Amino acid sequence: MSHSQVGDIIEGTVVRVYPKYAILLFDDEETGLLHISELSNSYVRNFAGYVQVGNIYKVKVIDYDPEKDFMKVSLKGVTSQERKKPLRKKKINEEDISFAELEKKLPEWIKEENGD
Repeated sequence: MSHSQVGDIIEGTVVRVYPKYAILLFDDEETGLLHISELSNSYVRNFAGYVQVGNIYKVKVIDYDPEKDFMKVSLKGVTSQERKKPLRKKKINEEDISFAELEKKLPEWIKEENGD
């Protein structure tokens, strides 16, 4: 399976939303984290007001850790020209997706992101 590279523009579906993070699933079964700071250049008070499960976004890969097989992605890193294609929604059956590994690692990633 080929992996996305830093700088790639890819389309992913939101499968989980947390107060400051969302987990996206991509067509090639890769997963990525969209942090509130990568949503917009403007201040975002309510992350969940913008990002909901089932939303599909074009995002830019800003970091990839091959050991963890995990990406950090940015919505604000995608230009308006790259976003022109309308977004669509699709139903996600959460029972079909295992988040066990992501949920184990999430506290570590949050700590890293906050510089703790």
